[in-house]
Amino acid sequence: MSLLDGPRYCVATVITCLYDWVCGIKRTISSGLPELEFSHCPSVCAMVVGLNEGSGLGATIESIIGTYPRLEIVVVDDGSDDDMAQVGRAYASKYPGIVRCLSRPWRGGKSSALNIAVAHTTADVVICVDADSHLSQDAIWEIVQPFRDENVGVVSATVSVRNCFTNFVTWFQGLEYLQSIFVGRLVAARLNVLPIASGALAGFRRELLVRLGGWDVGPGEDLDMTVRIRRLGYRVTFAQYAFCHTEAPTTWKALLKQRRRWEGDGPVRHFARKHIDMAKPWHSDFKLSNMLMFLDGLTFNLLCGYGMVIWSVMVLLHPDLRPEPYAWMTFYMISVIAEVIALGPLMYYSRRRKHDAIVALAFPLMPAYRMLLLGVRIFSNTAEILWRKSFTEPHVPPHVRAVTWRW
Repeated sequence: MSLLDGPRYCVATVITCLYDWVCGIKRTISSGLPELEFSHCPSVCAMVVGLNEGSGLGATIESIIGTYPRLEIVVVDDGSDDDMAQVGRAYASKYPGIVRCLSRPWRGGKSSALNIAVAHTTADVVICVDADSHLSQDAIWEIVQPFRDENVGVVSATVSVRNCFTNFVTWFQGLEYLQSIFVGRLVAARLNVLPIASGALAGFRRELLVRLGGWDVGPGEDLDMTVRIRRLGYRVTFAQYAFCHTEAPTTWKALLKQRRRWEGDGPVRHFARKHIDMAKPWHSDFKLSNMLMFLDGLTFNLLCGYGMVIWSVMVLLHPDLRPEPYAWMTFYMISVIAEVIALGPLMYYSRRRKHDAIVALAFPLMPAYRMLLLGVRIFSNTAEILWRKSFTEPHVPPHVRAVTWRW
């Protein structure tokens, strides 16, 4: 996998970075450095939905209030048994006409909570915000600018690790997020193969959500909705400097549990099953860019992992194929060199270079970290293929899972 995915990532990010650098020089020569200007100002509804998020909800709302003029905030308490509803109502009283809090006595899951929020707004753009996160000052302004283009249906944002210096577990995640989201999704959006807008922070045209009937039952509702909007013929783009800061898991056990849930519902449930029509040229909504996205997702998130498994089995059955220790060291050093190359574009785009440079110091151990996550991906994909594991995840309430179509 590393022999394919590593070079692909490095080449794509370096080329994108060089292109932006040259374009930046041309703009500077022709007209000087442009001032940051936010000219597009549609009405926005920030939807904050959650379960038992009372402890962090206030900080999340405070990070949104006052950052955008045409703004409303709809909080949906999804049957919490903590004080989330009380916190939401307190802010609704403090900011009447801006904040509204909706609550229900039973849990329905994130998808249905988002659908409730959409039904209670008429804003042009709706922005999903995790209830345990906080936004950068200009995040909403950054997200809405691409909607000037009528062909843009979804705008993804950057999710960053707020607690990246807690320990090695969060440190690795901090660098991973910078590479895979902050830079990686920029490249994917430029190539028009971005398949997902993070559930932690993303913007959608409300009219498209209404046309599609809202979110389907999760997990993986963020990827699913993004793909559904792409299939309507709209573009998915990326607001690189719209930051959502979130808490990452602080233990290996919590991290592996999170990734097991994340990995299983992507390439198998949504690509290979639910949206398999994207690979059929004769289908009515076929688009080449969607097929390329489909092939990219299956190849690097599914097939490459099983290629690694097949190679490992061959090595076990044929000891003469087993690489010598120096070969392993060479392979690891090549992987580290690829990590170093990838740091160049990261530092070029960064607006927090001192902070991100410290995060980047984790690079020598990142190949080992990525191999660990590859193992989780293989396990999760296998569980989804054999047992449809995503349909038994506690992320969705049992009474909702029981009546959900099993793709």
